[in-house]
Amino acid sequence: MRILHVANFSIKKYAKVFYATDKKISNGFIRNGDFVYEFSDRDIARMESIVRSKSLGRKALNSALLKTVENLQPDFLLLGHTDLLEEATLDRARRINPELKIAQWFVDPLFEPHVREHLFQRLPHLDAFFCTTAGDWLDPFRKINSSCYYLPNPVDDSIETLKNDQRNDFPCDLIYCGIDHKDPVRTRILAELRQRLTNINFCLHGSLGTKPIFGAAYLNALANSKMGLSLSRRSDIPYYSSDRIAQLAGNGLLVFIPETPGFRNLFSDEEVVYFSTTEDLFDRVTYYQKNDGIRKAIACAGRKKAHASYSTQRIARFISEATSKTPFSEAYEWT
Repeated sequence: MRILHVANFSIKKYAKVFYATDKKISNGFIRNGDFVYEFSDRDIARMESIVRSKSLGRKALNSALLKTVENLQPDFLLLGHTDLLEEATLDRARRINPELKIAQWFVDPLFEPHVREHLFQRLPHLDAFFCTTAGDWLDPFRKINSSCYYLPNPVDDSIETLKNDQRNDFPCDLIYCGIDHKDPVRTRILAELRQRLTNINFCLHGSLGTKPIFGAAYLNALANSKMGLSLSRRSDIPYYSSDRIAQLAGNGLLVFIPETPGFRNLFSDEEVVYFSTTEDLFDRVTYYQKNDGIRKAIACAGRKKAHASYSTQRIARFISEATSKTPFSEAYEWT
C-alpha cells in the first residue's frame, strides 16, 4: 500500500524521542513492503504559521494535508495523536480518493473526559480505531464505530536491540523512567520503594525530583540496568500499559508490572514479574536481585515474547487487516 501516516513524529525535538510509537508503526509497515509518507501535523502547523503557532497554523495544516492526499493518492490514511486535524478534512480526503481507508491508533489512556470527547467526534469518520486500552472501556467507542480494537505497544527490532538478560554486571539494579508530576499514587509507591531498597541501586529518572532523560541517554540508561519497573498512571484498566513495557521487556530487562486486568494474556508470569502491593514489589525485587539465574530466565522469555508477538511488523499487519476488513492472516492473541 501507499500510506500517508499523520502523527507527531517530533521533528522539532531532533531525535529526542526517536523510539516513540509513531516511528515504530511506520517501520512496521515499511518492513511489510508498504510505502509510508510521514506527515508531522504539529510541525507543519507551526511551519505554516508566521508566528510558529500550532493553533494559528491549524487551518493551513488541514489544507496541507489535503494537498498531500492529492499529490500522494494514498491507499491508507493512518492517524496517530492528531488533535489538530478536523473531521471535515477527513471527509474531504475521502472525496479526493473515494477508495481511501482511514484509521487511527491511540496510545494514551482513555480515562480523561476530554480525550473521550475528542475521540467520540473522530470515530464516525474512521474505518477502524486502535488503542492500548481494552475491556469495558471500549464499549462506548464501539457503539459509535464497531471497528474498535485493542492494540499492544509495539516492539521494534531496530530500537529494542539490547539483550540485558544475557549479562551479569550492571551499574543499576532497578530503573524507573517516568514523570510523577500530579500523580500522588505513583509518587507514594516510588518514595516507599526508594526508602526500603537500601541495598539495591534504584535509579530514578523523572520522578521524586529527578530529571527525565530522553534520546540515546535513555537507551544508555536501560543498557546499564538489570531490572525495570513498568508503572503507568493506572493499573485497573484492562490491558493498559504505557509503551514503557515494550522498551523494558524488548531490551531484556526483568520487568516488574502491577497486576492489571487481562495483562497475563499478553505476558505470563514466566515472562514478567507481577506485583500487587508496594510490599510485594519490594519482596520480589529483593528476591530477583539475589537470584540472577532466575532473573535471566524470566527476562529472556519476556524479551523473546515481546519481539515475537508484538513486533512492529505484526502490529502493522493487524492494523492493515482490521481496517480493510480482510480475514486475519493469523490468530492475534489480543483480539
